[in-house]
Amino acid sequence: MSTRLVRTFPSFPALLAALLTALVLLGVAAAPAAQAHDALTGSSPASGETLDAAPQEVTLTFNNDLLDATQAIVVADAGGQTVAEGSPTIEGGTATFALPALAGGDYTVTWSVVSSDGHRIDGEYGFTVTAAAAEPTTAPEPTASAEQTAAPEMVSGQDDATAGAATEEPSDNTDGGQFLPLWLVLLLSVGALGGVVAVAVRFWRSNDR
Repeated sequence: MSTRLVRTFPSFPALLAALLTALVLLGVAAAPAAQAHDALTGSSPASGETLDAAPQEVTLTFNNDLLDATQAIVVADAGGQTVAEGSPTIEGGTATFALPALAGGDYTVTWSVVSSDGHRIDGEYGFTVTAAAAEPTTAPEPTASAEQTAAPEMVSGQDDATAGAATEEPSDNTDGGQFLPLWLVLLLSVGALGGVVAVAVRFWRSNDR
């Protein structure tokens, strides 16, 4: 009597279920990595802060060092007019931007930097100044009668506008992180699924003979 060896293979539904489970787990693991970027952790003036005196500079602090690339900061008043713009000084994860003398009012800081992962991130926030920056005073030229005139006093203006500063909203770059793009992961997964289906069908047919 001869003994016939019968090869057993997982059923097609079982293979398909296992593959779909693997794809779901892969997508869940890849999604956080693809969205991970550096972020703004602090600023001076702070978001929504009301200042009694105009600041001399804007300082932005990030959780990682910034790359030596094109960075930009724009400061606009309540009417949307640009009062200062340019490239900040970068030192590690800190960007510093000098400001001109600001009058009282609401201001919006819009920033754009290149984070440590090579992707550009940007955002904006607001602050309020209740008093104008003091201008340096100068004495006028002496008159022919040698009378010394007093230097004019600078009167700081009071702005009645209320603080309406926007919160910090760093925008997520739509680009992926340092990992494979999601579309490539899905394409490879579909290819793998097709290969598994082809092998399963072939084994199924051989068992039916």
